Amino acid sequence: MLLKLAEELPLGAPVAEVWKLLRDTSRLTSLLPGVESVSPLLDEGKEAYAAKVTDKIGPFKITMNLEVRVTETIEPSLLKASLKGADSMSLNRMTGSMQVALNPVESGTQMHFEASIEVLGKLATLGAVPIRRRTSQVFAEFARNIQGQFATPMESAQDAQKS
Repeated sequence: MLLKLAEELPLGAPVAEVWKLLRDTSRLTSLLPGVESVSPLLDEGKEAYAAKVTDKIGPFKITMNLEVRVTETIEPSLLKASLKGADSMSLNRMTGSMQVALNPVESGTQMHFEASIEVLGKLATLGAVPIRRRTSQVFAEFARNIQGQFATPMESAQDAQKS
């Protein structure tokens, strides 16, 4: 099953600040729901990470070990990566690619995120609807977390009052 995701995210910060967040692996991954751990892989001349991610989709609670490889960077505007991984018994697998593009706009930065992920195994038997729904929920939470990194104290107080 192939999942495609494309999102636009307005951020109230200059491109250079958003780029710093993208390149700070521990800070960025702390904003991603379900990420339990991330560690650099020793792969000479390449930037790669091992990540452990857990989530619940439908009746399944899945923990996957992923390998994320940065395949291209154009500072401070483009980051591309590939990912692949499986659960401990290889009953569920995924491969894919993602890219984040940053563009300056009057109010700060426009982040454009795209991902194309193939899900294989038992998880794929759930079908596209619940997986897409959960993926959208996770991305929405991630987007709120990123936006929160760049909110002014006044905006944060207003958001807290709305909740």
